[in-house]
Amino acid sequence: MTSDDGGETVSPPAVHVGGWAALPVDLLVCVCRRLSAVPERVCFRAACRSWKAAAADMIEDQDQRAAVRMPPPWVVIPHGAGCCRSFTLLSVPTNQAFSWSPPGGGRLRCVGASGGWIAGAHIDGDRGIRVSLLNPLTGARVDVPATVGWASFNPADPQMCYGGRQKEEISMCKTVHKVAFSPNPTEHDFALAVVTRARVTGGKAVGFTRASCRRGWCAIADLGTREPGGDYKRDDLDVAYHGGKFYYMTMSAEVWVVDMAAPRPSPAPLARFAAAPGAPPGLVYGRHHLAFTGDDGALHVVCSSIRRPGEYMLVQRYDPSCCAEDGSAASPPWMQVTSLRGHALLIGDRNQTMSVRADGGDEEAWLRPDSVYFTNIPLCTLFVESRRCSEGGAWVLDLASGDIRRPPGEGGNYRAMRGWSLQCYKCVWIMPSMR
Repeated sequence: MTSDDGGETVSPPAVHVGGWAALPVDLLVCVCRRLSAVPERVCFRAACRSWKAAAADMIEDQDQRAAVRMPPPWVVIPHGAGCCRSFTLLSVPTNQAFSWSPPGGGRLRCVGASGGWIAGAHIDGDRGIRVSLLNPLTGARVDVPATVGWASFNPADPQMCYGGRQKEEISMCKTVHKVAFSPNPTEHDFALAVVTRARVTGGKAVGFTRASCRRGWCAIADLGTREPGGDYKRDDLDVAYHGGKFYYMTMSAEVWVVDMAAPRPSPAPLARFAAAPGAPPGLVYGRHHLAFTGDDGALHVVCSSIRRPGEYMLVQRYDPSCCAEDGSAASPPWMQVTSLRGHALLIGDRNQTMSVRADGGDEEAWLRPDSVYFTNIPLCTLFVESRRCSEGGAWVLDLASGDIRRPPGEGGNYRAMRGWSLQCYKCVWIMPSMR
């Protein structure tokens, strides 16, 4: 390179600009030390491998290192009945936890989850019961405009301090039974379904809404009523989202599907649930949980009951290829399975079911494939009561052996509440995510 006077000058060294992962370790350690809240450190560690290594290098004490280790899955445990201002987010594998308050303030009740998002029902100032979707790590919040129902009391009334939580819990139980929604929702892109009470028949109904439906519900379907002498546990019906569609089961065990991408979403029949050959009838007529597993997105139904000793849970897979070309059943389309094709199922309260991929090649991984994990209420409490055990927490079913046991490690022994009445605290699973 030549200067203006004809002499030669030395070119400045080329500057290499790397990504966020290329930041100096000492700078990353300095940033991490300024993060006091557990969610902030969890987000820091989740950024990339170099950031995770810097966070580990910063902590020399092994006990402190364990305090910030919160691998998934987590459970969200409310701090009381009714709507709460704070919750405990607990890593079940390590039993480490921190307290979390919903963004935007106010009180809410967990009624569902999807991935790293939580569905919370709350009572607004006009006594309308509505749902918000929240991400505990990012602080994102999506308020759903549709009104699910109306509270019969004023939550701001000072008299609510005396027995008000019980009234609130009963009102919420009657109005919002289960919420399912699309993953990674935004204000302009979400789909949501709510299992609620049918005002006319007194049975159950499910309502569907989406971001483009600003004033109410796109479709409402009746789920039927419990037959005389029927199992009361069947009252907790399930709805699940997969591939742009909602799937739900009626009280008469019929599975329907709603395509939320259609201009006018409407329910369409899919199949009638039936017992697989050799399946215990006591389980088939118990509680049902819908989930999708495997790369092919196959529909599975988890049946649970403790009415008969030795029969607690089984999984059936829907295989439409069993039907003949004319639509008749060449063989039963429901088959009992012992493999989830590299996945595990997480079943929480309010009939929440989540399918997650499990690494069977890692012997140290907490989540194991072909397993069903379930929380304190209703399955765990009923299960331990049947064995006269006072402990709550998490349990796991191994589909291959049929054994139900405590999961390994420190997790699984957390306590939420022993009772399973209307006053019990409802827990849901989440897989923490930055999206």
